[in-house]
Amino acid sequence: MNVLRFEMFYDGSFGSQLLFPVRCKALSVNRRTWRWNGGNTRLCLQCNRGVEETVEHLVLECSKYEHERESLMDVVHRQYGENKWNARCVEGDSGMRYLVGLDEECNMTVVDEMKYFLVHAWGKRD
Repeated sequence: MNVLRFEMFYDGSFGSQLLFPVRCKALSVNRRTWRWNGGNTRLCLQCNRGVEETVEHLVLECSKYEHERESLMDVVHRQYGENKWNARCVEGDSGMRYLVGLDEECNMTVVDEMKYFLVHAWGKRD
């Protein structure tokens, strides 16, 4: 049975405002908004690799945010362990649940860094 619990992640900051839709996979990326955003494409226009712009792509793959992602991954590797993180990703888990605080091994330092990543990545969007 799921029990409601207090969430410490939402502090009114812009990072918190971005974290909430990321956790719900409702962030305004092309995969979600292509019908009404005027661009009429699901593809990522930030890196032009020809892949759909999903929340996972933005956070984990898009080359435009490589610098911001390096800082995020440094924190993840220190807090979670680089080998453990790499093993998790090999098993087919993207790690998104961990990054946004939905995983049972939630780490507030990682979630705070994720908010920092989101603010800076979102600010770089064209």
